[in-house]
Amino acid sequence: MKIRRTISIDKSDLETLKPFLNASDNNLSLALRHLIDHYRQETNMNSMTGDQQKIIMLRNKIIENRIAVLMPVPLIRWLLKTNLGVPPLGIFRVIMAKYTKLLGMDSFSFNDYINMINKHVDIFGYKISQNIEMSPDLKNVRISFEAEDPDHLKSTVVIYSCMLAHHPIKLKIRKFMESPNLFIIDYEQCNNEEEAHRSVMEHFGYNQLILDEIQSNFQFWRNITRIIKADHYEDVIISRDILLQLLKYHDFSEQLNNLISTVYSVSIEDTDYQHITEFIEEICKTSGLIHKIEYNDNEIKIYHKFNDEGVINTINDTLINTLRMSGQNFMLKKSDKITILTRSQPLQNHVNEVLRIEPI
Repeated sequence: MKIRRTISIDKSDLETLKPFLNASDNNLSLALRHLIDHYRQETNMNSMTGDQQKIIMLRNKIIENRIAVLMPVPLIRWLLKTNLGVPPLGIFRVIMAKYTKLLGMDSFSFNDYINMINKHVDIFGYKISQNIEMSPDLKNVRISFEAEDPDHLKSTVVIYSCMLAHHPIKLKIRKFMESPNLFIIDYEQCNNEEEAHRSVMEHFGYNQLILDEIQSNFQFWRNITRIIKADHYEDVIISRDILLQLLKYHDFSEQLNNLISTVYSVSIEDTDYQHITEFIEEICKTSGLIHKIEYNDNEIKIYHKFNDEGVINTINDTLINTLRMSGQNFMLKKSDKITILTRSQPLQNHVNEVLRIEPI
């Protein structure tokens, strides 16, 4: 409710009001309302404790020095859900350099981190609590991160872990336990920040390769996604060499061998039965050649996608030869949309044969 009153002001009052009048296009009523708001803010500031005022002043300095910006919470939530990668170490070199300079410090040690952790949370608005435990020699550190928002918690843990990886702190992740609202991470000191940051990548950067590839060639991957989605994920994605062999109904075990070695960084000859079967299934399933593979010690079932007898036979021959390269000898029992392979020699008999000791 607005009440109109007549007020009288002198020249000195107008001088005081001048900044507010200029900001209000010489609208006196609006200028007075701005003056009242300004007074309220000053009153609120005066009612704050010294620590609260320091936090606000530091937050303002952080924004003025372009170390951070204020962002709406809904936008932050969206960014957290869509940007899942681990930030590169170089980002934190810049942030840490600016932050320590702002605080008038030469460097930011782990003791500084501990002393400022609660203020740091308040300054940046993180709704997260941390509990820090250290070994007597300060080489091993356990930090418990807890928050109500799981997405916010995980992203904050990644950010703090990257910061702790930075010189001179250089803490790498040794192991961690995770639940929706709680992370317990054991850190240990290491030789350099690259090693420490690599540990963050190993624990949280599982999708970093995918994100980097998409960002480096966004148009290509956008088109690929459109095509695959339009075809209800029924596309076949294989190399040119494998496609050529399939068209000719030729075995492509050599090409599959090369793919397994490249993708999984293994040698087929040194790969055990469980892993070689899983590698074959992952590549052939992702390529769109099969639905799945089921297996036990002595039998493998292959669920084919294609109805063509020639293609089915080619895939069967390829998988048998690929298994043979890893020392697993299987033969064809049934060739159809569901193919069955059995061991040439049952595994238990093979083990007994190997363990049999001839009398002297």
